[in-house]
Amino acid sequence: MLKIEKPGTYDYILAIATIVILVVLSAIFIYGTVESWINSIKDPGWNTGWLYVDYLKRMNSYAYPFAVALVILLCMCIPKRFVPRGYLLQFSLILLAIDAAVGIQWGLVVGLGFLLFISAVVQTATAIMVVIKSGSLVFERDGVIAQLGSALLHLGFVIFGFDLVAIRDPQAHLNVFWFSTVLVILGLVLSFYSRELSSTAKKLRGERIASGATEGTGTVNRWPL
Repeated sequence: MLKIEKPGTYDYILAIATIVILVVLSAIFIYGTVESWINSIKDPGWNTGWLYVDYLKRMNSYAYPFAVALVILLCMCIPKRFVPRGYLLQFSLILLAIDAAVGIQWGLVVGLGFLLFISAVVQTATAIMVVIKSGSLVFERDGVIAQLGSALLHLGFVIFGFDLVAIRDPQAHLNVFWFSTVLVILGLVLSFYSRELSSTAKKLRGERIASGATEGTGTVNRWPL
């Protein structure tokens, strides 16, 4: 049975794999920018001929496998909120096997869309459970604000990926894109400023309690003794 005994190993492997993929994608983007720049110097009208079509095909073929791998890694992060750490790898492999079966049956795009849809549903449930303070979720950081920020950030990226992979209608594509952007921005704010937001909330709550106590005292004093 596949089982990760050492805590943090799963997260460490995912983090390293994500960094490697992002570095490779960055290198591809830089290479594409440099090649485009050189082509534009040699022929200012190169983007209207066959050379530009060939350029787009090659760049997409270079980036596509790593973009798919990035989506898979993102979706492998989702189960760690629910599944015990020792069984994360086993659970993720089962999820990927189901997704591979869907992809083989209906195509790669449907397989990726299926994986992203399941991840979006799970991540939405995670955000709701954080709000209601379920207590059964696993997070690296304490505090509802930071945990909600993490959940919304992941949900935003998952919906963004689903938008790119599965949605073809231009208007729906734009609406979902902005929705995912709002989720990502909100998640970033809640994640990076959780302490400040928590401190402000406690201060406001303290002022409200103090104000209520003062009003309560005033109410008692208004009664004729």
